Amino acid sequence: MPTRVGLIELPALKLLDGQGLNWTALRQSEPLASKQILLAQLLHEGFDASLVDLKDAVSEWKFGETTWRGRRLTKVAVGRSWTELDPREFEVWGVTINYLQEREIACEAISYLARGGGRVVVGGSDAFAEPEPYLRAGADVVIRDKSGAANVAAIRWLAGGGSADDLTGVALADGTARPARRPPMSPQEWPVPDVSVVQQTLGTEYWEAPLPESLKPIGVSMLDLGCDRHCDFCETPTYRLGYKAMTPERADEWLTAQRDAGARSVIILSDQFLGRVLWPDGREKILQIMAAARRLGIAVLWGNGIEINKATLGRGKRDSDKTPDEELVSALWGWDGQTGCAQVYVPAERPSAGPTSYEKLMPWRQHVTMMEAITKAGVPDINYGVIVGLPEDSDQELKRTLELVHEVRDRLLGINPKLRFRVMPFALRPLPGTPQSEQLKRHKLLRFDDSAILGGFWTACADTRHLSYEQVSDWQTRFIEEINGADSVKKDWQGVTALY
Repeated sequence: MPTRVGLIELPALKLLDGQGLNWTALRQSEPLASKQILLAQLLHEGFDASLVDLKDAVSEWKFGETTWRGRRLTKVAVGRSWTELDPREFEVWGVTINYLQEREIACEAISYLARGGGRVVVGGSDAFAEPEPYLRAGADVVIRDKSGAANVAAIRWLAGGGSADDLTGVALADGTARPARRPPMSPQEWPVPDVSVVQQTLGTEYWEAPLPESLKPIGVSMLDLGCDRHCDFCETPTYRLGYKAMTPERADEWLTAQRDAGARSVIILSDQFLGRVLWPDGREKILQIMAAARRLGIAVLWGNGIEINKATLGRGKRDSDKTPDEELVSALWGWDGQTGCAQVYVPAERPSAGPTSYEKLMPWRQHVTMMEAITKAGVPDINYGVIVGLPEDSDQELKRTLELVHEVRDRLLGINPKLRFRVMPFALRPLPGTPQSEQLKRHKLLRFDDSAILGGFWTACADTRHLSYEQVSDWQTRFIEEINGADSVKKDWQGVTALY
């Protein structure tokens, strides 16, 4: 009999204040990217794998409290409780935890399963960065290889059917660890999910913007892994994957699987989709993938953003030509009302500083020129991400940044008055293992240790050298009020992205 594996999608988290405002991004009905990849892999390897979606319910229950800005915030789980599960139902349970703010929920679920005799393997970005909390909660194995190469051997071993000699890229409950396989697995090797798998993982919500019914349900595909940049706030460089991308033919198969399962739009979840341009034939491969999406009749959503610097003639290289590559820009961000790019998140991060802040960024004038080219291509909806609360931030620096966001918004609306443009002023999120996290700790700027606060996009958690975390939070509100409109602040914080 094949090993039975239950892959848990955990309940969503809300942080509610006394007025009922939600101070975290509630992600309850979005497509399930990691589950789609993992289900396809395990089924391909002969496991009897099932999705156990605890988000698939409307129940809510309180499981804790915390204090932030003098407010008493209630931690609320949304979905089905893990206590409804029989820990012995599956031979192995898989728990994925990608977001630091959901660590407490994950550990409680793991502890419940372990106490009941369940065997638990944990993966995901947060577990990769800090396996110890999950091992203490009762996990038997934590996966520390983001490429997927460690999954099959770990589950076989945990179920009693494999050898410990085959384990790679894991941390074990006995305190030992096995190094990750080199080279890591490539997305090209991931089995393409069949229609039944994709159908289970489709979503109806998208974290960047509300979508019309004509673009639902929503699929998701990760067409490459890794990144050539090393931004200090990002976990991706710590995965040590290099950059590995699917061929256009393989990407076509993944996008076709989404279409055949009923998806009308697809989130391309890559961290560095344009990394392909670093190879001689990479530009042509990007054009092939975008042409395939149009041929399939599905809209593309860039939910993780694209490094716009790489869509220039100089491909984002140092001291290179920053002129927009018009054909590439049109392929990536063109929209005809049905196909092409329906929405994009632009990681502007700190546009006022440009490449002196992060190498991937462009000097301001060239940045604006690229944003104008993207708007002219036709994309109808842009989320413009700005980091608020960097260690050197002052009132003067944030005032200047806000002025520049006003400028870019006005320029883009001058090109397309119907453009939906929002600023997303994200607070620092000191993710474990990143240089930024270590810097904040070293300079004693962090004000919290609660993972629900530290991992939040809207809950500022650190002072700067010139501002308190409360002042940083006030600047977030000011950005939203001035750019998106005062009414958006009155909604819950996920509603910030819902304002048109």
